[in-house]
Amino acid sequence: MSLGYSGSFTAEKDREFFCDTCGARCTRSINGDLEYGHLVGCPHRPDDFKIGTSEGRRYRPDEGSDGGASA
Repeated sequence: MSLGYSGSFTAEKDREFFCDTCGARCTRSINGDLEYGHLVGCPHRPDDFKIGTSEGRRYRPDEGSDGGASA
């Protein structure tokens, strides 16, 4: 079964990391001012970023760091 995702589930590059709050794989900008990839609702997501188009993955504090994923 394909999940429709062709990217990597690892954070291998120097600026990639997994957010301890929302669990998303994120990337720091070159100058370190921004972090891209935080889920909508994560307190670390920059306020300037518009609400994403993905309705499936949102950070909800009561669901822990799995990004709201379910088995």
